Amino acid sequence: MDSDQTVPSPAFIHALAREATWFATTRSLRRQPVDYYVYCHSFQVFHLGSHGDHVYCSQSMSTPGQQIVAIGNGKVEVRETEIPAPDDWHILVKLERSAISSGTESHVVRNLAREGHACGLGYAPVARIEAVGGSAAPYFNEGDRVIYFAPDQPPEGPRHCGGGHQSPALLNVSPETRDLLGPDQFCVKIPEGVPSEQAAFAGIAAVSSMGASMPGTKPGDKVLVLGQGLIGQFAAQHFRLRGAEVAVSDLDARRLELATTCGADHVINAAEQDTVEALRTIWPKGADIVADTTGSHRVIEATLGAIRTRGKYVFLGWCKGSDFAIERLQGQKIFEAYFPWTLEGPHVLHSLRMMQLGALLTEPMVTHRVAVSEAPAIYEMVLHAPDKYLGIVFNWDEASTETSATK
Repeated sequence: MDSDQTVPSPAFIHALAREATWFATTRSLRRQPVDYYVYCHSFQVFHLGSHGDHVYCSQSMSTPGQQIVAIGNGKVEVRETEIPAPDDWHILVKLERSAISSGTESHVVRNLAREGHACGLGYAPVARIEAVGGSAAPYFNEGDRVIYFAPDQPPEGPRHCGGGHQSPALLNVSPETRDLLGPDQFCVKIPEGVPSEQAAFAGIAAVSSMGASMPGTKPGDKVLVLGQGLIGQFAAQHFRLRGAEVAVSDLDARRLELATTCGADHVINAAEQDTVEALRTIWPKGADIVADTTGSHRVIEATLGAIRTRGKYVFLGWCKGSDFAIERLQGQKIFEAYFPWTLEGPHVLHSLRMMQLGALLTEPMVTHRVAVSEAPAIYEMVLHAPDKYLGIVFNWDEASTETSATK
């Protein structure tokens, strides 16, 4: 990884430190053994170290890191990675927090990853910029917090299936290769006042924001949201932020209680009531908009009676391998259908703005705050015990060793 080590002159060390804005490194070099990676504005990556009176500096061609990877057979592991030296259009970021998108990531772990074909997991993480290439400098600054999708894939790493659970990471932000607001390739700054843990859910919330905006939701619309996982919880909030009256349905009483805490107007316990009958007692003519977040064709078919004639249907769930009969949607019952399927920068920014204003709640949803090393056990829970969690956040802060489950 490193070239031959040499002892540079004190002037070189100080010049390097000035370029890297890391004077603390040189102050400590001769007092105690140190081992630092310094990322310079010129994007030469140096390895500074000392032992006793010996000070060395060597140019590094890569940076060590970690990545959460699905390896097949429903298993996940944390792998060491090597991030190549960045170029002029790159930003180099270090993660602070990342959240699990359980629906998408469990599908990858169960069905896409297999032996010999591992997948890098992760959605839209929160990271702090460590270094900025000269061409990228008009867009980003060192120290900015950003949320993004699809970092550059390490040369020797697994193929990305999102790839958000990886630190450090490189992003090529050249306009020729990345639309900073575009679907599944955005990279946007996080506003002040939004904690990193909260911002880690902005990508997931952005899908719900798109689902609430596509049918043209207006004040007074009556909306039923099926399922109260993360997408459903955020969908209920985003519909309300657009002025709708919102009813939610789920089998889990705890998630319904949480939905009430986050502002839902009506709750229907599908384990105890027929969703359509209960909905018709609230709104006799039915809902103007039904948004399914379960991805279950059985749930969709069973609840078509909840929508009013010429109503609108939003497919927020991922209907994977279903036997759904599309003719059930034809005719005059459902007039319009929508299929939000991606993460877009404007909806990420909208969700962050609502978080900044205190209008979009996330903290009540967080059930687990865990260290990256806990990933294998956490994904076992995601796959096999869905009733035990809702919001899961990885803490990438190396100084933090505490792992806690808040609920």
